[in-house]
Amino acid sequence: MGQGHFDKQEYDKMKSLPDDTTKVNKLINYAEKIQFASPIDADNVLNNAIDISRKLNYEYGLARSYGFLSEMLFYEMKLDSSRQMMENAFTLIDRKKDLASEELKASLLLRMGALNQQQQETDSAIQYYLESANLYGKLGFPEKSIVAFYNISGIYRYLGDTAQALYYARQTRAIAVSSNDSIYLLRSLIVLGDAFVLSEKYDSVLWSASAGLAMEQRLKMPFAYGKFHDLLGQYYSNNTLKYDSAIYHFKIALDTISFFEIPFDQAIVLQHLGEIYLKKGDYISSINYSKKASDQARKLDLNHVLFYTLKNISRAYDAIDNYQESLKYLKDFLIVSDTLQNRNNRKAVMELEARYQTQKKEAQLAVQLKTIQKKTFTNYLLAIGLLAIACISILIIFLFRNKQKLQRQRINELETEKQLAATEAVLKGEAQERTRLAKDLHDGLGGMLSGIKYSFQTMKGNMIMTPENQEAFERSMDMLDSSINEMRRVAHNMMPEALVKFGLDTALKDYCNDINKSGVLKVTYQSDGLQSAIIDQTTSITLYRIVQELVSNTIRHARATTAIVQLILSEQGIALTVEDNGKGFDTTILQHTKGIGWSNIQSRVDFLKGRLDVKSSEEKGTSVLIEIST
Repeated sequence: MGQGHFDKQEYDKMKSLPDDTTKVNKLINYAEKIQFASPIDADNVLNNAIDISRKLNYEYGLARSYGFLSEMLFYEMKLDSSRQMMENAFTLIDRKKDLASEELKASLLLRMGALNQQQQETDSAIQYYLESANLYGKLGFPEKSIVAFYNISGIYRYLGDTAQALYYARQTRAIAVSSNDSIYLLRSLIVLGDAFVLSEKYDSVLWSASAGLAMEQRLKMPFAYGKFHDLLGQYYSNNTLKYDSAIYHFKIALDTISFFEIPFDQAIVLQHLGEIYLKKGDYISSINYSKKASDQARKLDLNHVLFYTLKNISRAYDAIDNYQESLKYLKDFLIVSDTLQNRNNRKAVMELEARYQTQKKEAQLAVQLKTIQKKTFTNYLLAIGLLAIACISILIIFLFRNKQKLQRQRINELETEKQLAATEAVLKGEAQERTRLAKDLHDGLGGMLSGIKYSFQTMKGNMIMTPENQEAFERSMDMLDSSINEMRRVAHNMMPEALVKFGLDTALKDYCNDINKSGVLKVTYQSDGLQSAIIDQTTSITLYRIVQELVSNTIRHARATTAIVQLILSEQGIALTVEDNGKGFDTTILQHTKGIGWSNIQSRVDFLKGRLDVKSSEEKGTSVLIEIST
C-alpha cells in the first residue's frame, strides 16, 4: 500500500543521479511508495525505471518493473495486460538463483495468485499463494507469507468456508503480531474483520474495525480507512440493524475507495449499499446502487458480486410490484447462479412469471370481488364476529401457556444461578486450597528438606567414612535431591509461582515454553493487549487451568505436532484461542461426552460467564475459541 504523495523535488533529485542499477531500484521503490496516492505519477516514475533498465540491460530491474507494472494494471482491472506483464517478468528471472531474483520470484508468484483469484480460478490461485509462501519460507522471510495467507482467507470467505477463512485470517494476524510491522498489522485487522463477518461474530467485527481506524489515524493510509468503514457498515447492517449508521459508513467507504479508483472494492461497497437500502425499504435507492454494482461487476467479470446484486434488484422490483423488471433480473440472477453453483432452479421464475401474467387480470378480479362483497356483507360480519371470538379464546389460551412457560423459565434460571454459584464456590475453594498446599509444600516441607540436606553436608565434612558408607551416603543425598525437585514440581503444578507473582501472560508463556522443552508438542504462544492489563486472580487461575486442560487434550488425543495458544484482551473482553494441526474429531460427541476434561472446561467457562466455540473436522485440526466479557 502506498504511503506518500508525489514530491517533484524528491523525484528531480533521483533523476539527476547517474543511470545505474541503484537509480533503477530507487525509482521503483519511489513508485511503490506513491502508487495509491498518486497513481499517474507512479506510472511515469516506473516508465523511467523501465527505460534505464533496458538501456543498461539490467534484467532484474526490468523484471521488477514489469512485476510492479502488472500490479498497477491489476488494480485498474486490466487483467489481460497485467498477466502479460507478469509473464514478461517471469521470463527474465525464471532461471536465476541469486537471493534477490528468488525473492522477486516469490513476489511474482504472489501477484499471479491474485490474478487467478480475480478471474475466479480459485484452485490455481491458492496453488500460487502456497508456492509463494513456501519460497519465502525457504529464503528466510516467513513474515512475507502474510499476503498469501491474507488472500487465501479471502478465497475461503468467498467460497463460504468459515473455518478455513478464520484459520488463515488468524495465521495472518499471528505473523503480523510477531513481526510488529504496522502495515502487516493493518492488513491482519482487515482480513480478520472480513472473516468475522462471514462467521457472524459481529462484536469481533466492531473490534477489528475500531482498532484498524485507530491505527490508520497514525499511519495515514486512506485505502485502509475505506475498508474499515465498510466493515463498520456491515456491523451496523447485520448486528444492530441501525440502517442509517450503516449507510453513513458505507458512503464514506465508497467515497474513499472511488477516489483511488479501485473497481473491485468499489463494486463490493456498491453491492452493500444496494443491500442496506433494500433492508431499509428504500427500494428505488436499492435499485440504483445495485445497478451500479452490477454494471461494475459485469465489466470486471465478478460473478460472486453480480450474484447478490441481481438478486437484490429482482427483490426490490418485486417489492414495488414491477413484476416484469423483477422477472427480467431474476432470470439474469439464475444464469449467474447456474454458473457459480452448477444448479438450475427455475421454480422461482415460474412463480414470478405466473404473478406477472395475472397482474393484468387483478383489476377485473377486484371489480368482481366488490360485487360479491356487497351481496355477502351480512355473512362477512357474522364470520368476523365468530373469528373475533375464536381469536380472543386463542389469545387467552396463549397468554396462560406463556405465563406457565415464563414460570418454568424462571425456575430454570434460578437453578442455573444456583449451579453457577456452587461452581464458583468450588473453583474458588480449589484455587485457595491449591495455593495453600503449594505454599506449605514449598515453604514448609521444602525448607525442611533443604535444611536436612545442609545438615548432612555439614556432617559429611566432620566424619570419616569407609568407601561403602561414602557410596551409600551419596546415594542418599541423590535421593534427597530428587525428593526436593519432585516436591517443587508438585507445588508448581498446584499453583505456578509465575501466575501469582507476575500474572497470567507470563505464566502462560512459561507453561508453553515448558511444553516446548519437553519435546512432546511445539506450542506457539501469542498475546495482545496484556502488557499493562490487570486481570483478577480468580479469572487468571481459571483461564490458566483451561489452557492446561486443552493442551493436555491435544497431547493425549490429537496426534498433533504444533499448536497455537492466543490470548487477546480488548475493550469487548478476553478472547482465548487454542488451535492444533491434529487429527480432529466430530464435535457432536461433546454434547454427549461424560469425560471429566471437557466437563471441567465447560464448568470453568460457565463460571466466567463466557462462550465456548469448538470447531474441528477430520485431519484439519481443532480450534477452540473462548470469549469472556469484561
